[in-house]
Amino acid sequence: MEDTVTRKRKRQEEESPSLATVEKLVSSVEIVDEDENQYRVLSHKPLEEDRRAIYARRFSELDSGTILACKCEKEPEDEEEKPENGDVQIVEHLLIISKASDDNSGVDGYVARPFLTECKISYEEVSPTQLVEFCFSESPEWHLGVSTRPFLESFRRTKFGVWKNLLLTTTCKKTLRSLLALGPITHIFDRFALPTPEEHKHLFETLDENGKKVFIPHPVKSLRVWNPNTLSYDPVESRLEGSPDTKEAVADFWESILSQLRTAHGKEFIDALIKEGQEFLTQAKTKIEAAAAATSLPTNGAENGTGEKKMKSS
Repeated sequence: MEDTVTRKRKRQEEESPSLATVEKLVSSVEIVDEDENQYRVLSHKPLEEDRRAIYARRFSELDSGTILACKCEKEPEDEEEKPENGDVQIVEHLLIISKASDDNSGVDGYVARPFLTECKISYEEVSPTQLVEFCFSESPEWHLGVSTRPFLESFRRTKFGVWKNLLLTTTCKKTLRSLLALGPITHIFDRFALPTPEEHKHLFETLDENGKKVFIPHPVKSLRVWNPNTLSYDPVESRLEGSPDTKEAVADFWESILSQLRTAHGKEFIDALIKEGQEFLTQAKTKIEAAAAATSLPTNGAENGTGEKKMKSS
């Protein structure tokens, strides 16, 4: 028996424009960003379903109609802007093809428009394909981030110090218990740039003694970004700058942190918090893993963060 998604996709295929119409739409469309940079389409193909599902969870506009992935070259404004070595900026832009509002507009009854979004760190207009994707250790599901690769680097350089300072200075018992349960954090986290799924957010929030909400770091497992030249994912460094980079170094660092905390708060108090926190965390991870297994989520290369499958251009 067909599920709702399959039936929806079949209806879309039946209503899709012909290949000839698609070619005419692509050749006539203008792709221009907010800085008036123009992009020339080099090739195009239907957006793969697994990638489309990731984008559509963030942008409902990409959940219906025909979506094309267009490999584009940024056109220089003048001869002086042309790179001497011949390198050009390649971006994969997404085109939404839909029925025209009336018979007298569009091409053969269809219209095409580029879909652009915003990097939430730089506020630049970008293609969704330029945003970094991430996954957590509890679930293989990939999520679309809100920033491009260069600007996520600034977070990676500062977050280790933020986490360490919170761990050593917090006076909130619940916060300290949660941080101790997580153990040493060596991978990037940020509740805005790399948000926890809505259904799991309560597991990474608590209230301090004054009733103020405290957000517990939720580090990612892997990061990746789409490469329009190779038509595959590139891994992105997720390890926090300044964090220990070997198993032995991590163990030594964590023992040093625990020693400081036991000196400050007492050994029995800290050890009791660790035990309580780990029991809670184990229960929470079990629930998340069970939910992920129930939905049969694809891993999409979550183990190595690359998405090993390569796509062929049509």
